[in-house]
Amino acid sequence: MEHTAPRTVTSERLPAVRLLRAGTLAAALSASVNTLVLAIASSLFGPVVIPPDEAVTIGQVMGASAAGAIGAAVVFAAVSRFTRRSIFVFWSIAAVGLLLSFIPIALAGGTGSSAGTLAFMHVVAAATNIGLLTRLARKE
Repeated sequence: MEHTAPRTVTSERLPAVRLLRAGTLAAALSASVNTLVLAIASSLFGPVVIPPDEAVTIGQVMGASAAGAIGAAVVFAAVSRFTRRSIFVFWSIAAVGLLLSFIPIALAGGTGSSAGTLAFMHVVAAATNIGLLTRLARKE
Protein backbone atom coordinates (compact mmCIF):
# COMPACT_ATOMS: atom_id res chain seq x y z
CA MET A 1 0.00 0.00 0.00
CA GLU A 2 1.33 3.36 -0.97
CA HIS A 3 1.36 6.23 1.50
CA THR A 4 0.72 9.68 0.12
CA ALA A 5 0.95 12.85 2.11
CA PRO A 6 -2.17 15.00 2.09
CA ARG A 7 -2.03 18.12 0.01
CA THR A 8 -1.84 21.24 2.07
CA VAL A 9 -2.80 24.70 1.05
CA THR A 10 0.06 27.07 1.63
CA SER A 11 -0.63 30.39 3.18
CA GLU A 12 0.55 33.59 1.53
CA ARG A 13 1.33 35.36 4.80
CA LEU A 14 3.74 38.15 4.25
CA PRO A 15 6.61 39.22 6.49
CA ALA A 16 5.93 42.62 8.08
CA VAL A 17 9.37 43.97 7.23
CA ARG A 18 8.94 43.26 3.52
CA LEU A 19 5.46 44.73 3.55
CA LEU A 20 6.74 47.88 5.28
CA ARG A 21 9.51 48.29 2.70
CA ALA A 22 7.16 47.65 -0.19
CA GLY A 23 4.59 50.09 1.23
CA THR A 24 7.20 52.81 1.70
CA LEU A 25 8.51 52.34 -1.83
CA ALA A 26 4.95 52.28 -3.21
CA ALA A 27 4.15 55.57 -1.44
CA ALA A 28 7.28 57.28 -2.76
CA LEU A 29 6.95 55.96 -6.31
CA SER A 30 3.21 56.56 -6.53
CA ALA A 31 3.64 60.17 -5.36
CA SER A 32 6.53 60.75 -7.76
CA VAL A 33 4.83 59.26 -10.81
CA ASN A 34 1.56 61.08 -10.16
CA THR A 35 3.45 64.35 -9.72
CA LEU A 36 5.01 63.74 -13.14
CA VAL A 37 1.56 62.98 -14.62
CA LEU A 38 0.22 66.23 -13.14
CA ALA A 39 3.13 68.23 -14.53
CA ILE A 40 2.76 66.75 -18.02
CA ALA A 41 -1.03 67.15 -18.05
CA SER A 42 -0.78 70.74 -16.79
CA SER A 43 1.71 71.64 -19.49
CA LEU A 44 -0.39 70.00 -22.22
CA PHE A 45 -3.93 70.92 -21.17
CA GLY A 46 -3.58 73.72 -18.63
CA PRO A 47 -4.20 73.45 -14.90
CA VAL A 48 -6.00 70.37 -13.60
CA VAL A 49 -9.05 71.79 -11.86
CA ILE A 50 -11.36 70.36 -9.23
CA PRO A 51 -14.74 72.07 -9.10
CA PRO A 52 -15.36 74.76 -7.96
CA ASP A 53 -12.35 76.04 -9.92
CA GLU A 54 -9.60 74.95 -7.55
CA ALA A 55 -6.34 73.97 -9.27
CA VAL A 56 -4.78 70.72 -8.08
CA THR A 57 -1.35 71.29 -6.51
CA ILE A 58 1.72 69.08 -6.37
CA GLY A 59 1.40 68.90 -2.58
CA GLN A 60 -2.15 67.59 -2.84
CA VAL A 61 -1.10 64.96 -5.37
CA MET A 62 1.89 63.80 -3.33
CA GLY A 63 -0.13 63.65 -0.12
CA ALA A 64 -3.07 61.82 -1.63
CA SER A 65 -0.82 59.37 -3.50
CA ALA A 66 1.23 58.57 -0.40
CA ALA A 67 -1.91 58.20 1.73
CA GLY A 68 -3.43 55.85 -0.84
CA ALA A 69 -0.29 53.70 -0.87
CA ILE A 70 -0.21 53.53 2.93
CA GLY A 71 -3.89 52.58 2.94
CA ALA A 72 -3.23 49.89 0.35
CA ALA A 73 -0.36 48.49 2.44
CA VAL A 74 -2.57 48.38 5.54
CA VAL A 75 -5.33 46.59 3.60
CA PHE A 76 -2.79 44.16 2.14
CA ALA A 77 -1.40 43.46 5.62
CA ALA A 78 -4.89 42.73 6.95
CA VAL A 79 -5.76 40.57 3.97
CA SER A 80 -2.48 38.69 4.35
CA ARG A 81 -3.19 38.03 8.00
CA PHE A 82 -6.74 36.78 7.61
CA THR A 83 -6.84 34.99 4.26
CA ARG A 84 -4.94 32.17 2.62
CA ARG A 85 -4.99 33.61 -0.89
CA SER A 86 -3.92 37.10 0.08
CA ILE A 87 -2.67 38.25 -3.30
CA PHE A 88 -5.85 37.21 -5.13
CA VAL A 89 -8.07 38.76 -2.46
CA PHE A 90 -6.01 41.96 -2.43
CA TRP A 91 -6.22 42.26 -6.22
CA SER A 92 -10.01 41.89 -5.98
CA ILE A 93 -10.35 44.51 -3.26
CA ALA A 94 -8.00 46.88 -5.10
CA ALA A 95 -9.97 46.55 -8.34
CA VAL A 96 -13.21 47.43 -6.57
CA GLY A 97 -11.44 50.29 -4.78
CA LEU A 98 -10.14 51.67 -8.07
CA LEU A 99 -13.61 51.61 -9.60
CA LEU A 100 -15.07 53.34 -6.53
CA SER A 101 -12.34 56.00 -6.68
CA PHE A 102 -13.83 57.32 -9.92
CA ILE A 103 -17.12 58.22 -8.22
CA PRO A 104 -15.87 61.39 -6.46
CA ILE A 105 -14.48 62.69 -9.76
CA ALA A 106 -17.92 62.35 -11.35
CA LEU A 107 -19.79 63.67 -8.29
CA ALA A 108 -17.56 66.74 -8.07
CA GLY A 109 -18.55 67.59 -11.62
CA GLY A 110 -15.09 67.16 -13.10
CA THR A 111 -15.10 67.27 -16.88
CA GLY A 112 -12.76 67.19 -19.82
CA SER A 113 -9.03 66.92 -19.46
CA SER A 114 -9.11 67.56 -15.71
CA ALA A 115 -11.41 64.60 -15.06
CA GLY A 116 -9.41 62.44 -17.44
CA THR A 117 -6.14 63.39 -15.77
CA LEU A 118 -7.50 62.68 -12.29
CA ALA A 119 -8.88 59.31 -13.39
CA PHE A 120 -5.56 58.44 -15.06
CA MET A 121 -3.72 59.39 -11.86
CA HIS A 122 -5.93 56.97 -9.92
CA VAL A 123 -5.08 54.20 -12.37
CA VAL A 124 -1.36 55.01 -12.17
CA ALA A 125 -1.44 54.97 -8.36
CA ALA A 126 -3.38 51.70 -8.26
CA ALA A 127 -1.04 50.00 -10.73
CA THR A 128 2.03 51.20 -8.85
CA ASN A 129 0.70 50.23 -5.43
CA ILE A 130 -0.71 46.85 -6.43
CA GLY A 131 2.34 45.94 -8.46
CA LEU A 132 4.90 46.87 -5.84
CA LEU A 133 3.00 45.48 -2.88
CA THR A 134 2.23 42.11 -4.43
CA ARG A 135 5.70 41.64 -5.92
CA LEU A 136 8.03 43.05 -3.29
CA ALA A 137 6.22 41.85 -0.18
CA ARG A 138 5.99 38.24 -1.34
CA LYS A 139 8.21 35.54 0.10
CA GLU A 140 10.93 34.54 -2.33
